[in-house]
Amino acid sequence: MQHLHITPDVDRAPWSDIEPDALAGDLVRIGLLRNGTTEGRASVGLVVQLPDGTHVIAQTTWRLLHNAVRALAAGPVGSEETQD
Repeated sequence: MQHLHITPDVDRAPWSDIEPDALAGDLVRIGLLRNGTTEGRASVGLVVQLPDGTHVIAQTTWRLLHNAVRALAAGPVGSEETQD
């Protein structure tokens, strides 16, 4: 798996390395898979639906996603959001 780059505030640190015409889609599914890695750790699957209806599946470890969400929540944008 690739490294996960975490950007707590994309306005302040734009993703200038991404092509401006890169495809964007909607996150339509997310789920956990027990023993999803070769080491037996849980993994997370995410399904993104592109405008043409194509589905793209992304996967990372639960540990990595969990820590990334915690880092985003502690950042400037995440800390402004409230839990309702």
